[in-house]
Amino acid sequence: MKQLKGVVPVLLTPFDKNGEIDNISLAKLVEHLNTKEIGGFWVLGTGAEDMNLTYSQRLEVVNTVVKANKGQSPLVVGAGFFSMKDSLNFMDDTAHLDFDAYHVLPYHNLISLDRVEWMYKAFADHANKPLWMYTSANWGKFIAPDFIESMKDYPNIAGVKFSTSNLAHTEKVIEMQSKDFQVLTAVVKTFYPNLCLGVKAATTVDACPYTDLVIEIYRSFQRGDLNASLIAQRQLNRFLEQMPDKPGKDNFLKVAEGKYVLSKKGICEEFMSGYYRELTLDEKNNIDQVLEKNLWINN
Repeated sequence: MKQLKGVVPVLLTPFDKNGEIDNISLAKLVEHLNTKEIGGFWVLGTGAEDMNLTYSQRLEVVNTVVKANKGQSPLVVGAGFFSMKDSLNFMDDTAHLDFDAYHVLPYHNLISLDRVEWMYKAFADHANKPLWMYTSANWGKFIAPDFIESMKDYPNIAGVKFSTSNLAHTEKVIEMQSKDFQVLTAVVKTFYPNLCLGVKAATTVDACPYTDLVIEIYRSFQRGDLNASLIAQRQLNRFLEQMPDKPGKDNFLKVAEGKYVLSKKGICEEFMSGYYRELTLDEKNNIDQVLEKNLWINN
């Protein structure tokens, strides 16, 4: 697949009040983001509440996204399940759809790296589309740079999403990039330093509600205005720090906040899935005050 460039939103999953996929809002979100200078979509990632979606719901999401995208932006689709058989079946059931690659995050934290290696090779051999490795110290087993080095040349592996705030590890992995292997980063508060280290694209769930703020970091960097890129990074970081922190602690992902902001734009509703909670009235009022205070936000 062609290498990704720029900001790659981790696509949120809108729900209705009954906990079903809101396909109309999902399509609206894809279409909205495609009016921006994005580099693609990371579909069914952790920010999509993927671990809380059934097999049929994930199929529904992929079909809706592919239809709404109309081939406009690259799509990397999550195929990680607790059951390996589900992952393999999911690849078979979606093989005919128009998207670019799969990504898989190992859900089992206690299996050895030998088994993670075996798993990735099995998925790469099975899939009819390129496979992205995906490691996050927050969500799954830590995969060190040396492991990435040992896997980067395996056939049908397109790259790795390396999600960590450890810039020393990130720098070492970014150095492994080649024309056949790409590295994505994922911590939005370190987007600018990762660009300085050589990354060409980054994913973030914050690119759904705050698209222009994240894109400005990349846009300024690309035109060579490093000072403006740094300023944009600092503005984004200070803005995010003003958001209520309790929802993120309860949910272990900052998606309820983004959905609320998107609901104010008329793109989707605020509903979360399963054990994830929505915002309280006080938290919504807090966000309203933050948005009113930061009038420079124009997206």
